[in-house]
Amino acid sequence: MDLLFLEKTLLGLFLAIVVATVVSKLRGKKFKLPPGPIPVPIFGNWLQVGDDLNHRNLADYAKKFGDILLLRMGQRNLVVVSSPDLAKEVLHTQGVEFGSRTRNVVFDIFTGKGQDMVFTVYGEHWRKMRRIMTVPFFTNKVVQQYRQGWEAEVAAVVEDVKKNPEAATNGIVLRRRLQLLMYNNMYRIMFDRRFESEDDPLFVKLKALNGERSRLAQSFEYNYGDFIPILRPFLKGYLKICKEVKDMRLQLFKDYFVDERKKLTSTKPMNNDGLKCAMDHILEAQQKGEINEDNALYIVENINVAGQSKLDTTEKGGQFSLHILKHSTIVMKPRSF
Repeated sequence: MDLLFLEKTLLGLFLAIVVATVVSKLRGKKFKLPPGPIPVPIFGNWLQVGDDLNHRNLADYAKKFGDILLLRMGQRNLVVVSSPDLAKEVLHTQGVEFGSRTRNVVFDIFTGKGQDMVFTVYGEHWRKMRRIMTVPFFTNKVVQQYRQGWEAEVAAVVEDVKKNPEAATNGIVLRRRLQLLMYNNMYRIMFDRRFESEDDPLFVKLKALNGERSRLAQSFEYNYGDFIPILRPFLKGYLKICKEVKDMRLQLFKDYFVDERKKLTSTKPMNNDGLKCAMDHILEAQQKGEINEDNALYIVENINVAGQSKLDTTEKGGQFSLHILKHSTIVMKPRSF
């Protein structure tokens, strides 16, 4: 009986491979697709590329196949563009056609299936969210409003480093202190508040949850479930962790930031200068019925991710140690580990 079941399973797998091969051939004849490495049935180029889609590997493929190439990752076709002119064609000339991001199972969890701004489908919802976010984030008025605060944050970093005796001898790694600076700059704009130190309990909790969200979302552990849907049952444990982290983060944003801002504005509508922070604009849009409470929370989620991503990008460019020399001169030096 077991042998019969095994025989049927192998036969079914063989037929699936044959069908996938035929479909692939037909699609190749129907569409003029870019060149790329030869795919295998079902898995495509996933077995060749693996989970390593970093820019160096993609640059090597571009040297071999040209400035535009195709990677078949299971059921997904990924087109890689490797020249400024082609990038402009995709991102600018045909920006509307290529404006939406590809959905996947993990980002559907973290964004409530596109209730945010960054990962939503390009359309009316995205335009509405962009309009709401433009005024509190992307105007010259905002720059002037928070300029002194940003300068104060930079000055605080310098003072903290001066107080650290290691800075004058062995040097210190700045990442943790720059992380606090980044969060304070973002939270000044978002909620008109800041964290006092790296040991602030709320900052520590927020940083830990944001870091775990970033790890889960940027990991390639779940990619096989997107590339090959029949393997998604193996993702149950991973997706459960993603949902738990998402729920904890949204609850933290609501309890400590959104609801606190609501209470503050109910007794003191604006700050001393009569200027609104970003959350005031978002809550105002919610009161008008333009967005709902979930949309507001997912916008906060996006802002947290943006701040974390900027720091991660800076860190990946190289670790630095900071030395304070005589006359308070600051020297940034690459640090090797």
